Order: sequence, then structure tokens, then C-alpha cells
Amino acid sequence: MAPAKDTDDYYLVLEVVQTATPEQITRSYRRLALKLHPDRNAKHDATEAFQLLARAYETLKDETKRRDYDIVYPSITQTRSSPQTRQESRPPPTSTPQSQALRDKTRIAELQKSKQERAVRWWSKKNTFDSSIFELHRDIRRLEQEIKILDSIAAADAAEEALKNSWGTWLLSPIYKKVEESEEEKAYKDRARQERRIEKDMKERRLELKKVVLGTEECLLREAKERVDAADLVDDVKIREIQDKIRFREASERQERERQERERVEKIRKQQQEQAQRMWEEAAALRKKQAEERAAAEQKRQEEQAKKWQKFFDDETKRRREQQAPVNPPNFFFTPQGSNHQTSTSTCGHHGWWPKVQGRTACPECDDIWTYLLQCPDCDMKACPRCQGEIRRRTPRNKGTNRRVPPRGRSPSPDYYHDGY
Repeated sequence: MAPAKDTDDYYLVLEVVQTATPEQITRSYRRLALKLHPDRNAKHDATEAFQLLARAYETLKDETKRRDYDIVYPSITQTRSSPQTRQESRPPPTSTPQSQALRDKTRIAELQKSKQERAVRWWSKKNTFDSSIFELHRDIRRLEQEIKILDSIAAADAAEEALKNSWGTWLLSPIYKKVEESEEEKAYKDRARQERRIEKDMKERRLELKKVVLGTEECLLREAKERVDAADLVDDVKIREIQDKIRFREASERQERERQERERVEKIRKQQQEQAQRMWEEAAALRKKQAEERAAAEQKRQEEQAKKWQKFFDDETKRRREQQAPVNPPNFFFTPQGSNHQTSTSTCGHHGWWPKVQGRTACPECDDIWTYLLQCPDCDMKACPRCQGEIRRRTPRNKGTNRRVPPRGRSPSPDYYHDGY
């Protein structure tokens, strides 16, 4: 028989679906065989059609050939040239993991079902063989028993004949007179012995034949058992291969899921770190901005306070100038107009409130770096807070103004100037 072509759709030839049972395939084959037989079909291609039908039936009725054919069946349905067969063909299996897993599970279920069906057929065949073997054993035991009975009868006849022809019987024959057997009785006994010998020969032949049949049945039983075991072993190997493939795919999918989960967790962790870094930078920028704003506000406040005190001192100087100056007035506030810096510095008592002059600079007295200096309101002399306490002299109370003189080393508060007024 020619090998199957790639374009031969055996399910379409037998007019059955791919999931048809062996009984449906057999019924369809018998119906189509009567229809397509060359003796009943006058078409020129009737012989080829009938051979294709037989080839399709031979392939699909055998489980192994059908499984091998089902593997290549999707490619056969794709290469069919007939539009009608393209419509009836099944869509090719997709390559998604879900469809692959479903096909593997379906394949395992089919193999297990095939094993179960094979086991059912094997047990039916085994029961038939066991029944036949049991009948053969029973017949063999019966024939052996009958042959044994015939042998015992023949042995008894031989013993009786030997006793009859022995010396003892001859010596005792004058004493014990026996009736002589007639010719008819002798002929009857001879015929009976001959029949027993023939019957024994027939039973021995029948026994040998039964033993041969028993050996053949046992051999057939062993062969059938070996075929079933071999088919089960093949199915078990295929099932294990599919299960190994499923486990490998599941392990790969699990590793892929774990990798994706690790990547997701790592991405979330990086996002959290970036968000924390961004929040920390924003908080640092906010703190820096707030610090700058506070520093600017403090500087502005100090500048406003310095302006306020400068205005206060300017107003006080103007008021003092407008009033009549007392005898021997102390150089408490600013120096008179028209005096130079050297004169006011030498004659200034350096009393009063020394306002702050902001700015990082060195003290003219001790050369230490300070962020601000104090300036004398009378002579514009600048000094750090430490040198300012040493420069100021302690002066007695001014009797003309009745004003307290601030202690040495301290700058009076703004309320000090209002005590004497």
C-alpha cells in the first residue's frame, strides 16, 4: 500500500469528525465500502477512491497510527486546496501557553482513556483465554483419568491372564477344576481388550491434541499480555514525557513569574527610594529656603531695628541741640557739629547705646573676625562687643541731667534714655 500523502484527510474520506470513536469509524467504513466498491461503482477513479478509503480505515482503526496521524493532521488541514475542505478543517492550534497546556492535558486524558479501554479489552480477552484454558485443563484431567482407568483394566486383564498361565495354577488344576471358557467368551474378551486399546489410543491422541491447544492458548495469552504491557509502557512513556514537559513549562512559568515579581518589587523599591530621595531633597530645599527666608527676615528686622535706633538717635540729637546745653555737659550722645572724628573720639565718653553694624569684618582693636561690630553713637567709633566694654569709661551720675551712667562693659537698653526725662 502506498504511503499516506500530506493532502489526504482521512477523517474527510471516512466522513467522520476527528473525535469519532472506533465504532463510528468502522460503521462509516462499511457503509462507504459498499458504496465505493469498484464492482458497484462505474466511475473511472473508483479503484483509487476505494484504496484511499481502505488506507484511511487502516490508519484510523489502529490507535498508534491514529495518534501519529493526529499529530500531523493540523498541517494537512492547512494544505488542502479545496475551499470546502478549508471551511470544514479545524483551525490550527495556537501557540499560547494556555492552549499548549490544554493540549497536553487533553493528550494525557486521551492516553489514559486509551489505557483504560485497552485494559477493558485485555480483561475481556483474558477472561476468554482463562475460560478456554480452564476447559482444556479439565478435559486433560478427564482424559488422563480415563486413560488411567483403561490402563488399570488392561493391567488387571494381564494379571488375570498371567495367573491363569502360571505354574501354580497348573499344579492346582487337578484339585481345582475350572469351567473352560467358550470360544464366544474368548472372542468377546479379545474384542473388549482391542476396543480398550483403541479407545486408549484415541484418548492419548486427544490428550496430546488438548495439550498442544493448551500450549497454544497459553502462548497466545502471554503474547497478548506482552502486547498490552508494551502498549501500556509506550503510553506511560508518552504520559511521562508530557508530564515532564508540563512540569518544565510550569517551572519556567514559575521562574518567569518570580523574575517578574522580583523586577516589580525592585522597581517599586527604586521608585520608593527615588520618591524618598526626592522628598528629602524637597524637604532640604524647603528647609534651606525657610532658613534663607528666616535669615532674610532677621536681617531685615535687624536693619529695620538699626534704622529705628538711628532715627531715634537722630531725633534725640536734634532735640538736644535745640535745647540749651548744661554747664559741663557730658559727652553722652553725639559730638557737636563741626568737630572732626579725631577730636570727637578723644573727647567722647563712649556712652549711650551702641547700635550694631552688620557685616563680617575684623575688629579694629583686637583684629578678631566678627559678624557685626558696635558703633559709638557720638564718635562713630567701631569695636567688637568685647573691646566695646573695655573702651567705655565708667562716669558718675550727671547732676545736670540727673541721668544714670550705665555700668562699664554694658550697653544701656533703649529705656535707659527715658529715665531722666
